[in-house]
Amino acid sequence: MFGRRYRLVFGVVLASLGAIVPVTGTNAGPSSQAGPIVTAVVTPETEAAAPRPAEPLDVKSRTKRVQRCYAKLGYYKGAIDGKASKETWTAHWYFKNEHGLKADADFLAAPVERKIDALCKDEPVLEAAAPQPSEVSSDTAVGVEREATLTAELATDVVPSAPVVETVPAAPQSRLGIDCLPEDLIAQLRKAHGTTAARACRPGCLPPPSGLSQPQLDDLYGRYGVVWCRSCVQIGGHLSLKDIKRIEEAGDLELCTTPPRQLPRPGSANGNVVKSFSRIRELYRAMPAAPEDSGAIAVIIGNSAYDNLPPARTARSDAGAMYFFLTEHLGFQQDHVIDLRNAKRADFERVFGPVPGSDGELKRLVEAQPNARVVVYYSGHGATNAAQNETYLLPVDAEPYREERGGYPLSTLYENLASLKAETVLVLLETSFGRDHGAYVLPPNIPETTFSALPPEPRPTLTVLASADRGQRALMDPNYDIGLFTRYLIEGLAGAADQAPVGNGNGHVDSAELYAYTAAMVRLAARKTFGLLQNPAYSSAGAAVLKAPAALAAGSN
Repeated sequence: MFGRRYRLVFGVVLASLGAIVPVTGTNAGPSSQAGPIVTAVVTPETEAAAPRPAEPLDVKSRTKRVQRCYAKLGYYKGAIDGKASKETWTAHWYFKNEHGLKADADFLAAPVERKIDALCKDEPVLEAAAPQPSEVSSDTAVGVEREATLTAELATDVVPSAPVVETVPAAPQSRLGIDCLPEDLIAQLRKAHGTTAARACRPGCLPPPSGLSQPQLDDLYGRYGVVWCRSCVQIGGHLSLKDIKRIEEAGDLELCTTPPRQLPRPGSANGNVVKSFSRIRELYRAMPAAPEDSGAIAVIIGNSAYDNLPPARTARSDAGAMYFFLTEHLGFQQDHVIDLRNAKRADFERVFGPVPGSDGELKRLVEAQPNARVVVYYSGHGATNAAQNETYLLPVDAEPYREERGGYPLSTLYENLASLKAETVLVLLETSFGRDHGAYVLPPNIPETTFSALPPEPRPTLTVLASADRGQRALMDPNYDIGLFTRYLIEGLAGAADQAPVGNGNGHVDSAELYAYTAAMVRLAARKTFGLLQNPAYSSAGAAVLKAPAALAAGSN
């Protein structure tokens, strides 16, 4: 009866899930509605006369209408001046790709205007003017040329200027969807804040991987403290954390995902920055943008296409999502962001310095901005050497198992970043530091090496957060095609980390809150979605305050 009851409840819940789970990953196609239908009424006075077509709007007025609509939808934040500026073309590039209009290079094309008619119905009707053939011809040519330029930029991994979202902020939530924290994260918050209202969770369990004997399970429990589930409802596949929590709440049960003995790395990123960016907006679009901060400096590196190693599946999307988040919502000016894709060893040395104590482009940029706040973000492959006494970030020209020759040592990175005369330096590492970069994860994803990627001792002004440590594999978020770590970093920085039970609700996010939130959510999502472990790592000499808007975005989990 017990098993039958669970199967019945679970079946009912799954049957109802189709009605409550939102469909993801779909793009709106071209509008199926035709333009407005004009009905000509024939009277004796007009029967003999041919109907006169309405005079077309002039190009400038039509461009203003496009700009107003793009601004309303969150693609454009430039002036409503009717000029075909770079910002207008960039906004159009994102708009057409998200609305099934990829073939329409010109934002004044008829299909685009029909879509704008449908989406921005309340836009005021503009005055008609005589057509200006020369202007139409010129702007159309510019549109085709700008389209080709934007396509070429993305093909070479150069990210175009980011459209800035202007949305009405939702009412802030005071609490997250979690109501407790692991004890080690509570200890970090107490160390930083002196006290915390969070209560301790009981240890989360994992379903035993297929093919492991009881002695092997007992060994993993003894060495790594892995608690095995005994009474959960086991499922296959990879549901998102949000869907799993919805089923559990509806059915009053606990689900667990049982991994096979050898698990292919979950998901398959499409490498499309636009798609990932447009979806990742959901994590911060309700938060009002912070004002521009001239003291904010960032280095963003996304290494995906390696010469001699397998691709890093999420790296390009990770870096693109972080770039847009920082420049759209955290006040980073684009000319204060060093944005690298597929960086070689020479690029690392140019930016950070070739050896400990040397100068690089970042140091010179910081010297021009006293008390700068620096963020360094990296997504790509990492490695630990055979002697297990050094960890590396791997440039795209690195060779397998030859980290000492081609990798960039983290000890050099930490030494040179700690010597910057910056107010704070935040290092975010979306990578794995194992010896192998293969396509499989061995459940339950325990650490593969013994040497930590963190600094040996906390360094003043330097805070480091890593997606995983000691060779543990970093996993992918199934909703956004980016790393789990990057997804919850963005959500935490957007304001979720300041909400109870993690944060103190003071309107800012500090490094301890960011780590506690990110680690708690990554651990939970890895366990629930994949039946695996993933434990982010943290090093900081104090709880550095990370600037964030006072209005908090609602966590989406």
